[in-house]
Amino acid sequence: MFSLKKNLKFITIDQNYLKTLHDSCREVYYKTYDYETKPYIGILVEENGVEYVIPLSSAKEKHKSWKNVETDRFLIFENCKTAETGTKDIYVKNKDGTFKHILSVIDLKKMIPIKSGLYSEVDLNPSKKDSVQEIKYKVLLNIEYTFCLKIIDSVIQKASKLYEKQISTGKVIKFCCDFKLLEEKCREYPVN
Repeated sequence: MFSLKKNLKFITIDQNYLKTLHDSCREVYYKTYDYETKPYIGILVEENGVEYVIPLSSAKEKHKSWKNVETDRFLIFENCKTAETGTKDIYVKNKDGTFKHILSVIDLKKMIPIKSGLYSEVDLNPSKKDSVQEIKYKVLLNIEYTFCLKIIDSVIQKASKLYEKQISTGKVIKFCCDFKLLEEKCREYPVN
């Protein structure tokens, strides 16, 4: 079963490594542009010495129809009294008239193996030299981090179940990364 590597931490991943994995398995999240402002962020876990990162993905319109928790994903959200109009933010009206502000998604199907030297821990603390944009981003990351702390046991349990099922059956479900293939690519990938 997966466990946190020491404590909950968000990490960013080497872009060249992501491309290598994506070239082997199209389900790996990878984008060729804008990585500096929207890096690959994920939760670092491990099992039997093998590290994995469970990615967080930005909120999208399609997430409005998703349940808060599924077998292979979690919505990260905050409840608020009003929805901000004129923004790209994603809101869903609750039955009580309040709004669910969807911040991001934890996508277990897209978790990938990783090893030391290919990732760095995200600094969640705003500093005086951060731009206004960087401060806003760190505020968002801190809200997501706090949310993840509350559900981390469920995240780990579901990630472990998904992983163990694929490894034991050899079947890769639709839209899921091929863990065995990616572990092989991870072992082969050189660390500078």
